[in-house]
Amino acid sequence: MKKNAYITGASSGIGEEFANQLAASYNLILVARNKSKLESLVKELNLKHSESKASFLPLDLTESKDIISFCKTIENDSNLGMLVNNAGYGTVGEFAELDIQEELREIQLNVTTLVSATHSALKNFKKQNTGIIINVASIASYLAAPYSATYAATKAYVRSFTESIHEEAKVHGILVQALCPGLTHSDFHQRAGIEKKDFPNFMWMNSKEVVSTSIKSLKSKQAICIPGGVNQSAVGLTNFIPSSLTRKFAGMLMKK
Repeated sequence: MKKNAYITGASSGIGEEFANQLAASYNLILVARNKSKLESLVKELNLKHSESKASFLPLDLTESKDIISFCKTIENDSNLGMLVNNAGYGTVGEFAELDIQEELREIQLNVTTLVSATHSALKNFKKQNTGIIINVASIASYLAAPYSATYAATKAYVRSFTESIHEEAKVHGILVQALCPGLTHSDFHQRAGIEKKDFPNFMWMNSKEVVSTSIKSLKSKQAICIPGGVNQSAVGLTNFIPSSLTRKFAGMLMKK
């Protein structure tokens, strides 16, 4: 019997690609707010992969009642095999000028919801002595990002939190990975108001490459997965460049 994989933020981008690449190996439960997109994706997946079953939960994971419902579902699923915490978004602009309620919703989704779901999944997986959790962070977690301060800070939390939980969970046979992609073609940047043309083409990856790298790296049981040579090099350079310069450069790009 195939295990169940829950994917949040599954209606587009990296989340949708996780659904495409995991559909042959897991029964999928896709989670997002956009019910029509989820319905369409589930129908497509069920046609392509008759050996598995895809279904969906139309939830808003910034809302307390939906978070509680989702976490209870995960914790009580006796067939749970994987959780992909992908739901998240970013805002761009001078922090003092941004809507503080929107910033707090961003923290709720990117951090609090992810932590709650991870906790529920771990309680379940500890009973099984197996399981996989992928928390989607970002290479933005390695540096401060003026004009995207909240987003970078939430992803820094996700990376640090996931590395710690990776160490705690591995003794129970549970694999926890922090996926740290860089610029990835999706609707994420459009929603955040980021112009793709402001960044060189070589900096971009597509979601298929990001997800396939993540899944392949599960075999090596590493805590961190950074897809792409450019992203790996960029993270490596942060160890040698003064933070005052990386802050300034990141701020110039985001302000532009």
